[in-house]
Amino acid sequence: MGTFLLNDTRHRHWIEDDRFTTCVSYNESTKFSYHGINLDEEAVSSVLPVVMLQVSLAFSISQILYILLRPLKQPKFVSNTLSGIILGPSFLGRIKMFDTYVTRGRGMVFAQAASTIGGIYFVFINTVKMDKGMIPRTIKKTFSVSLTIFIVPLLISLLVGHREQYKIPRIHDQGISISFVASKCAYPVLVDAISELKLLNSELGQLAISSALLHEILGLLRLLMAPLSKAKYRSVAIRIELSLCAMSLFTFLVLWPTIQWIIRRIPERKPVKDFYVVAILTGALVMAVACDSMRVNYTIGAAMLGIVIPAGPPLGSALVEKSEAILSNFFLPFFYIHLGQQIDIYSINNWRAFAALELIIMAAYIGKVVASILATTCFRTSFRNALLFSCFVNIKGVSELVTFLRWRQRELIDVQTYSVLVLTNLAVTAIVTPLISVYYNPQRRLESIAMGTLQTALPDSELRILCGIHDEDHISGIIHLIKASNPTEMNPICAYVVHLVELAGRAAPVVETYSTQKTKAKANSTDHIMRAVIKYAEGSNDAVTIQPFIMISPYETMHESICKLVKDNCITLILLQFIPPNEETEGRAACLHGLNNNVLGYAPCTVGIFVDKRLNNYSNSAKPANFCYNVAVFFIGGPDDREAMALVSHMSSNPGVRITLSRIYLEENLVGDEDDRCLDEVVMNDFMASNFGNPNVVCRRIDANDSKQLVNAFRSLVSDNDLVIVGRQQPFSSRLLEETKPWVEYDELGIIGDMLASADFAEGMVSVLVIQSVRILKKDPKTVKALSNSSSNKAPKTVKALSNSSSNCTIDIRTLGKGEVEASDLRTVKMYKLNP
Repeated sequence: MGTFLLNDTRHRHWIEDDRFTTCVSYNESTKFSYHGINLDEEAVSSVLPVVMLQVSLAFSISQILYILLRPLKQPKFVSNTLSGIILGPSFLGRIKMFDTYVTRGRGMVFAQAASTIGGIYFVFINTVKMDKGMIPRTIKKTFSVSLTIFIVPLLISLLVGHREQYKIPRIHDQGISISFVASKCAYPVLVDAISELKLLNSELGQLAISSALLHEILGLLRLLMAPLSKAKYRSVAIRIELSLCAMSLFTFLVLWPTIQWIIRRIPERKPVKDFYVVAILTGALVMAVACDSMRVNYTIGAAMLGIVIPAGPPLGSALVEKSEAILSNFFLPFFYIHLGQQIDIYSINNWRAFAALELIIMAAYIGKVVASILATTCFRTSFRNALLFSCFVNIKGVSELVTFLRWRQRELIDVQTYSVLVLTNLAVTAIVTPLISVYYNPQRRLESIAMGTLQTALPDSELRILCGIHDEDHISGIIHLIKASNPTEMNPICAYVVHLVELAGRAAPVVETYSTQKTKAKANSTDHIMRAVIKYAEGSNDAVTIQPFIMISPYETMHESICKLVKDNCITLILLQFIPPNEETEGRAACLHGLNNNVLGYAPCTVGIFVDKRLNNYSNSAKPANFCYNVAVFFIGGPDDREAMALVSHMSSNPGVRITLSRIYLEENLVGDEDDRCLDEVVMNDFMASNFGNPNVVCRRIDANDSKQLVNAFRSLVSDNDLVIVGRQQPFSSRLLEETKPWVEYDELGIIGDMLASADFAEGMVSVLVIQSVRILKKDPKTVKALSNSSSNKAPKTVKALSNSSSNCTIDIRTLGKGEVEASDLRTVKMYKLNP
């Protein structure tokens, strides 16, 4: 039996028995019963209900404002900040009951503590996401632009502040700091804002992010040197700086090796242990407390630990994934609540000081506009883009608000100055963000680019292919596809092998050449992919050249980086993987389907979607001399089918590739372009003329009356092949094709491609390549006529007879002598073979 002791002075109950002792704190409003502990109407003064009410109100108001402001293109930062202001003394805080029960007492103490923790983790997580290896190269490329958009507004703001700051009370010590913050671009703020605008892969977005890197380093140096200028005694300043040096040595000599040891212990493709994540997150708080005890800005400690953690997988991604949600949904709402509690718009009554402060701040913003115009001239950008770039670099966010809140907590500025600083930054961000969203559309530039097609490539020129690879499991299929395309010394292939990686655990996208000279203690997926393709290229006798790249970007905007890489390198063909969804890749597969559709919509060249069903079940992969590859081609007509035939023409010269071409005739009245039909005949004539006598090329004719006959023909011809090549779309209005449209599951494969890629065909073991020609190029009637004339002049009689034959018979060309034809009156699926 337990004992029950009551202490009225401390309001505690002690419940004791042989196994445990329980202490329950209570006050007069706490009621005890057999059903538990209840709170009456006065219990709202305790911490937990107030905290829950604060978070609920902040979240609800923020979401409502975001929905209302979405038509105005406002970012989440605006709605979050407004929600904090509404909960503060400017609006709801003026209601006495609300102020008493919600914004006062112990609940607000907890909100202030959670706000500080949120600021620490905001700095830590964004420092982790920063790609430290890219900093030197990025700063070198954009040094002049970055320095210009910082120095020019800083000088203008300082000149204005020198004349106006005496009008502002208690700002003499912070005048330089205000100009510095207004002139600086905060790296995490820009990354979050540009990511929300879905412009991470745009040229102006990347330029703004790169420019902010130098500003971030300058801001960190300023914080490190601040004790020397602000300490009253030189001995105190020296002691603080020595403590910072000791902490820096501890970070790089102890913490950095520890982080590397943790990374080496993480198994490949395995999750990071929760113990490591919790230990590192706790370490960020410890480092911040240590800096604060040394009278230094606590964010420096969190930044120091974040610097030694590499961005991206495995550790950086795990930290971001497991902490970013609670940071944005729990800690940052308390930050906005605390921020709003310090703002009082009714305190703005000194209009002379208000005007002076606005002049100082706006001088910096206008200086950035002038500096942006001057700086971007070296990039030969238009005046319109220069103005848009100035909008990018004028975006403000959480980093600036953390600084203002710290100044207010230390009473370096008064309530009016603090309120004006926050509201001005909020107003500028609310103005420039919609301007960027409305007037900057990088997709228009993609639509105006057209590089070329496989049909327009010169016969003896280098074929450039971009191979987008997601997983190392699919590398064998890509290598076999390159082999089948018949690379030789006279007709080489340059393969731009790009490992496509989703942006996770990083702040900004990365497109860089893979370095084969770097030595790593632990190889990752990118290393395995690049080693495989480089090994293949080394054994190809200079017929294949590999250009390895790694592209880290959000899937929803990755197509912009792909199209830019195609434009810069004059690439003719893009090969992308199709990954069907399953239990493991369901969410990722949906993003990859979106990527494929975006590339198909904006690619300036031919695109191939490769459905690799065989994975690693390829034969003769190690012996090029014994290479054997069976390819089936289905030709109905249209630009996509013609482009597929251009690729098949490359393959037809490879002695190890056996091609079965099926010319499909749909026996119904088709409504289509006559020029398209003319070009179809031209392509077929050219292919058969160039492969006359080739024993590895077999042609079939298929007459289909309905979809059932077409499907049965596909089933009978697919199973004996390693690869099936089809065009994505046919430009004909066909009842047969319309019947199959409702059954299409994946739009990027088209009607025929989706049918062939399903598991019903050949037990799902035949790979499919779906080809789409560039959509930007338009047919020229003169070109059609010229191609038709040139083809008819060089085509043998046998080929002319085939193209002119009726749909009711099939030509069987046998070994009777060149130019002789024997016709067979066969109405079903027939075959003819081109022999000398």
